Amino acid sequence: MQIEVADRGEFKARMNDALAFDRRRAVVLTVDLQREYLDPSVGQSVVEPDEAARVLEANARLLDACRAADIRVVHAYVVRPPHDLEAGIQDGGLAYTRAAREAGVSQAPHLPPRSRSDRAAGSPESEVPAHLVAESDIHVTSKKSLDGFAHTELDFLFSRVLRPRFVIVTGINTDTCVYATTFSAANRGYWPIVVRDCVASMRGRDSHEMALELMSRSIAWVLGLDELLRRF
Repeated sequence: MQIEVADRGEFKARMNDALAFDRRRAVVLTVDLQREYLDPSVGQSVVEPDEAARVLEANARLLDACRAADIRVVHAYVVRPPHDLEAGIQDGGLAYTRAAREAGVSQAPHLPPRSRSDRAAGSPESEVPAHLVAESDIHVTSKKSLDGFAHTELDFLFSRVLRPRFVIVTGINTDTCVYATTFSAANRGYWPIVVRDCVASMRGRDSHEMALELMSRSIAWVLGLDELLRRF
């Protein structure tokens, strides 16, 4: 069955025009912006090379601009302690991901079927690329699943400490962890803004674009990097 995808361009343009962004009430949240996805020398789940280059360049621009504008930068990502690894939750408890690996199929069309990296504490693949990190940044390394808020201190950090209205979201993967964390931010009453230049998916550009389309229709503003920076 084929479904015709309606053009919601006018709706999205009007919603973006209606966004009364205030940088004084904003934070930027990177999700799994790690070498596992962006550095083929250590990662097993890397996005395609041109996508990695795009994400790295765009995030560097965005994060530098946010720090210059006094917008706090928060990195939420997976770092597995030994007891998590011993319990076998390297896939974040996702039965679908585990079943794909056991069936010998890859969710990423450009990657062969193979074991996912553990992102163990102290491993290079668990690191955020050094040029994307500053001393003033906040790190939430207890992420367990797709949702950056689930079972972590991120909810307390936002609701009791930083108290933002606008959550600028970047990271990997657009269709899973970025999507789930954005949905969770919307459920908590925040105004999520996903920066399309700063996100990507290892499952391909089509999965990336489908996730952006869904979010822009229902739960979040999706802006280009330049479009967002003009609002600072």
